[in-house]
Amino acid sequence: MNRNVLVAFDFDHTICDGNTDLVVQNLLPIEIPKDLHNLRKSSGWIVYMSKIFELLHENSVRSHQIANVIIGIPEVAGMQKLLTSLHGNGHEIIIISDSNSVFIDSWLRSRQLNQVVSHVFTNPARYDKDKLRVDPYHIQDTCKMSAANLCKGQILMDYIQDKHKQGKSYEKIVYVGDGRNDLCPILRLSETDLACPRKGYSLIDRLNELSTSMSTKAKIVPWEDGTDLQFRLEQFIELPPLT
Repeated sequence: MNRNVLVAFDFDHTICDGNTDLVVQNLLPIEIPKDLHNLRKSSGWIVYMSKIFELLHENSVRSHQIANVIIGIPEVAGMQKLLTSLHGNGHEIIIISDSNSVFIDSWLRSRQLNQVVSHVFTNPARYDKDKLRVDPYHIQDTCKMSAANLCKGQILMDYIQDKHKQGKSYEKIVYVGDGRNDLCPILRLSETDLACPRKGYSLIDRLNELSTSMSTKAKIVPWEDGTDLQFRLEQFIELPPLT
């Protein structure tokens, strides 16, 4: 079995069983103004969430309240055990997510999973006088499948190329996700790689809709939760069998 494996995960609805941005919006004591919804359509999600964070600050929602609701999002069942098992067997884990660094870092640290993830690629965020600020990961206009602020396919390929320059290569790439923005990295995978869409979410529908001219070369491995995914991955990479 191959130990030289890179496993890239999405975060929302893949590792944590919820959407971090939507959970935080629920802290608002007021209804989100209509003009903010229009802003999301015209200017994109990052601009919209920046305004949401301003609203939270204006309504005296503090950083510890935000941290508590983020930490309170449950894991996708069995995912913590899977991440630990992957790391323990020498596989490299990265996260590529359109959430933000504050949310992902606090959630991982609350479960001591920051020690098993080698790198998190996401929109950088920070607190400025108790107001959360978030910036785009990058600005891109080459990938029409992805948001302007984050192309997961570009991030994945850049990381693999950077590692190659350092003398590190992977015999297999595993990509695990659930949403529409996970399609781009999956389309870039090769025949030796695994594409793992979560059942019941939009990514698997997008994969089923693809024409033969625009399909992934990777083997598609659908999954329901972390336990199911671990069982399926055991067939392709080195992992201890579930007990």
